[in-house]
Formats: sequence, structure tokens, C-alpha cells
Amino acid sequence: MRKNAQTALAGILILCTLASIGCSNIRSPRFETLGVREIERTDTRTVYAFVVKATNPNKEPIPLREVAYTVTLDGNHSFSGVRSPETTLHTYGNHTFELPAVFEIGPGELSGIIDYTLDGTAKYLKPGKLAEVMFDSKVSVPKAGFYLRGQVNVDQPESVESID
Repeated sequence: MRKNAQTALAGILILCTLASIGCSNIRSPRFETLGVREIERTDTRTVYAFVVKATNPNKEPIPLREVAYTVTLDGNHSFSGVRSPETTLHTYGNHTFELPAVFEIGPGELSGIIDYTLDGTAKYLKPGKLAEVMFDSKVSVPKAGFYLRGQVNVDQPESVESID
């Protein structure tokens, strides 16, 4: 009986090892900033949308599940948020999505061209049923980090220059 238990345990370990090797061939998605646009401006706050492009370097689609991020303007105004991109990155494909950021900045408080950083992590789902079960049970939650920098003209927020 003890021999059967050892054999079963060895089989499970081998399957887990093979499964983890199979899942590790997936490369993390990459991210870049495409632009910044002003959504709203009042006397007490300004809302920007940071347009991000995600790229899938794999032959398998990758669903993006959640993005946690912090945006900093001019080194001292920051916003943190969590958002679902609600997209699947198709085979070797790209997809753009927006990350909103609300700042307690009134008109004229910042002017001209200012620096921004967009720092975050994106949780994504690797292909395969086993990867999905491991993700749902929080055993394996793959994440791709990003740190993006650029400049935005707060007087003309449609203009953006990416540094990275």
C-alpha cells in the first residue's frame, strides 16, 4: 500500500513539474504609453486618461485581468487605481486601453510641459485549463510590471511625448 502511495505522489509531482514547464514558455505582455487626454477639468480637479498599448509577444492569446497603477504628475501629484482592461491580447497582437487618473488640481495650478510616470502591474491569464484553475485559486497569478515615463503639455493635454 505504501508503495502505491509513493508511486502516486511521484506521478503527481512529475505532472506538476511538466505543467509548470509548459506554462513557463509564455512571455509577459509589454506595455507603452500612446497618449494622454484630458477628460474633465473643474475648479478643483482634473481627470486625465492615459492611453496604453499592450503587446502580446506569444502565439497564444493572453487575457488581461487587472491593472493596478500609480500615475505621478510633476513629481508630486499622484493617483493610484485598479482597473480591468477587459480585453484579450490576440496572437502576436496589440490592444489599447485607457487608465483614468483624477488629480486635485485646479486650472492654472500646473502649466506647460510636465513630466509624468505611470507605474503598475498587470495580472494576466496564461493559456490552458490548468493555468486557469491555478489563477482562479490564486496559486499562480502571473503579473507583468511596467514603468512608463513621458511628458504632457497640460495646456494642450492631447500632446504627449513618451520617454521610454
